[in-house]
Amino acid sequence: MDVLAPCWRFRRMSPAEINQDPVQGEFFTSESDLAERLVRESIQNSLDAALPNETVRVRFAFSREVGALPVDAAQRYREGFNRHLEAVAGNAQTPRPSVSQEVNEEGAIYQARDLIAGSMTYMTVEDFGTSGLSGNIEDNHEQEKENHFWGFFRSVGISPKGDDKGGSWGLGKWVFPDASEINAYIGVTKRSGESRTLLMGMAILRTHHIGDDKYPPYGQFAAASAEPDSEWLPMPVDSTSADGQFVRRTLQDFRLQRGNQSGLSVIVPWPKPDLTGRSIARAVITQYFLPILERKLVVEIEDPDARDIRLDTSTLESELTNIDQSDRDDESPESLRGLIRLAQWAVTRQNSEHIEMPVPQGDAAAKRGFAAFDFAELQERFNAGERLALQLSTKTQRKHQTRRQMSDSVFRIYLERDEALEKGHDYFVRGHLRIPLMDHIRDFRARALIVVDGASELGHLLRDAEGPAHTVWNPHAQRLKDAWSGGTRRVQEVRRAAPQILRKLVDDRHERQLDALADLFPSDLEPVQASTPGGNVGNGDDLITRPVSPLLPRSSSPVRIEAIAGGFRVTPVKGHAPAVDSSWFIRFAYDLPRGGKKKAFNAFAAGLKTGVPDFDLESSLQVQHEGVDWTVTEANEANVTVCDQQFLIEITGFDDRDILVEMDRLSDPAHVVPEAAG
Repeated sequence: MDVLAPCWRFRRMSPAEINQDPVQGEFFTSESDLAERLVRESIQNSLDAALPNETVRVRFAFSREVGALPVDAAQRYREGFNRHLEAVAGNAQTPRPSVSQEVNEEGAIYQARDLIAGSMTYMTVEDFGTSGLSGNIEDNHEQEKENHFWGFFRSVGISPKGDDKGGSWGLGKWVFPDASEINAYIGVTKRSGESRTLLMGMAILRTHHIGDDKYPPYGQFAAASAEPDSEWLPMPVDSTSADGQFVRRTLQDFRLQRGNQSGLSVIVPWPKPDLTGRSIARAVITQYFLPILERKLVVEIEDPDARDIRLDTSTLESELTNIDQSDRDDESPESLRGLIRLAQWAVTRQNSEHIEMPVPQGDAAAKRGFAAFDFAELQERFNAGERLALQLSTKTQRKHQTRRQMSDSVFRIYLERDEALEKGHDYFVRGHLRIPLMDHIRDFRARALIVVDGASELGHLLRDAEGPAHTVWNPHAQRLKDAWSGGTRRVQEVRRAAPQILRKLVDDRHERQLDALADLFPSDLEPVQASTPGGNVGNGDDLITRPVSPLLPRSSSPVRIEAIAGGFRVTPVKGHAPAVDSSWFIRFAYDLPRGGKKKAFNAFAAGLKTGVPDFDLESSLQVQHEGVDWTVTEANEANVTVCDQQFLIEITGFDDRDILVEMDRLSDPAHVVPEAAG
């Protein structure tokens, strides 16, 4: 290669290589949550690289048109790029869209081709108080543990991070090309303990042809090299080499504050228009309020189109008026103000100020411990408006460990009652990262902050329950099942803990509709005295008198449903014609204080859709059956075929709420099996 200056280079593909376009995201398109993803992933990487005893400072800065890089200066950073972008645009399968047409992926490629001919607007993301991209810059094996330079520039979907880090998928860096109209970024890093500064870039296009040569989607901005493509390893531009002047010019061109401080600066050319100072500020507050309040993080945002913003412990609440508003009620200014104040209180609690209690879900011993816990004092304090700091203990077990090697872990819950709330909200944080798409206490006028130490074994387990976007804890995630024994139950414990505790704390005995099941049970059956389901929220051991029977089968039905301690039982009705060979559909859900069966089943389906149903036939419940063929079809549903006249089905493991049970005979030709709500 005869070009001596640093430039973009895509290696030629061999004839045998597989053709593959990137699938990490919708490239060349803009998505509504781009600011959230950019903030979540970039700050997570910065906090993972924090130096000991340092507060991490992250700076987001926009050039806008007023500070755009002139055409002649911009040419230095697009050398070798134009012809590849032109080739991708030339391979587009649809005609160039008119101005009036919606800009889809194909249209975005054409827009990118037009943009690159003019001056360069840009956004920079810089961190300080961090180690920079450490690791051997000459290594490129299939796995490079703790080589963060390799992870940022030379890997896709493989993470070099250790267990205690926030990310683990190796995809977080893709927010930078995704934020760019041309899907490219340049990184400048100064590593802790080194005097040199390194510069390198990456672009993600599509597999494309230039003449007879075929090129992969991935290209690098790197130091010039005369090596043939088959031997070429992209190397960074080094400030201590003959190209040192190029690095110094880059620092000036993009107004970077790197100087002699270690860390990473990322340059995003032509940022997408929905990235603004206000959208970045909203994403920072909603995602990283806790490390800011813990004085681990400070964020600065510079945007010529708006006022500069600094987010730290003293400004976090006041800056709520200067951010883009979210359409989520748990991220409204009022909700965030309440969350910030609760979190401010939480971070000042000493270890001794946390009340220790058993987990409300889990194995039999844990359930007994939770049921026996004395909630009277806590209930009085909570209903009087006092905040509560709770600590719950659980155990984790990796697949290769024995039960004796199980690890003890804790997580903390901070609760407050707020009558001004129309709906309650819970906020989950693992380490320094908020996991945003979980909300389980909407039926309570309360606010909950659930915090898990990211360096604990429970934190590692929950990380394996997250997808690449780190937005939800999925108890059925494959990585969780592969790595942990009982992982599903642990995830459900943490996700369900706050609502289970709130049911014990909120004294709503006068609000509950104790006759809510009357329309479900025929009046010609004798009442059955049994332990809850049903009865007081505050005392799960109360005995109640309640008629119990199936929803649809009337008194002529050959089956009978009755309450037992912790659940219900299905048995044949004495004296009735045998039910042998009949087939049935059974489903059940917790009753709600207000609303009928449709609302109850809808509520269960909503929890199932987000991966956290109230219970699960295959994990959290205990099923005993005799004389039937039993097939689970959903977390709260099963098909049953009766094989013996004296059959039995017992399902236990529920908490103390009322249970709605619906049992329909499938063999009835006039019957239509009800669909699960959702």
